[in-house]
Amino acid sequence: MNGIFYAVGVGSGNPLELTLHAKQILEQADVIVIPVKHANADSVAFAIAQQVADMRKAEILKMIFPMQSDLDYKNYLKSGVLDPVITYLEAGKKIAMITLGDVSVYSTASYVREILAEFGYQTSVIPGISSFSAGAAAAQLSLCENQESLLILPAVQSPESVQQAILQVDNIIIMKAGNALPWLIPMLEESELLDHTVMMQNIGMPDAYIGKPVIREKSYFTTLLIKKGSLKS
Repeated sequence: MNGIFYAVGVGSGNPLELTLHAKQILEQADVIVIPVKHANADSVAFAIAQQVADMRKAEILKMIFPMQSDLDYKNYLKSGVLDPVITYLEAGKKIAMITLGDVSVYSTASYVREILAEFGYQTSVIPGISSFSAGAAAAQLSLCENQESLLILPAVQSPESVQQAILQVDNIIIMKAGNALPWLIPMLEESELLDHTVMMQNIGMPDAYIGKPVIREKSYFTTLLIKKGSLKS
């Protein structure tokens, strides 16, 4: 009898925001899959989960996801990377793969779950609190109100596409924005939106920052919330 694969969101950074469902699944898992940049890398997601869930009985399996924006992750995973996971599934094991934030938002675990489901294995998704939801809560801001629109996009988009989004949408979330701040900040200033933008960095972590967009130490965990909708009020 085959096992089951769980894609588990562990939230944005604060261990207290790990859901009870996620805690239960992690503590029942036979194997914990940890996505890392390279074999010797640490996992922020695992460090968060460890503070809440007792995973000492589980085997730990690191899965390498190179940080390359042009990498086709689905083809990469189909090249044999998932063989160890499949071996565990064939042995009837419960496997939980952890991911920061929510599984449904730019998550490596979502690619893995989709491919395993295509191969015929049983899968399940355990949602987590997304970084932008946690950041908006910490900043005491709504993401959208009434009939306002909301768009989520990564900063790897071209400056032109981001500019178009700003013109068309009421509220915009730009994720993974750390490396793009040198061109994003001038763009927002030119559009007179800098005062309507909040930068949320390392939310839920000890060095969290919430405030005006500024170029600080670069962090992958940098999100901008542009509240263009507030100009209407």
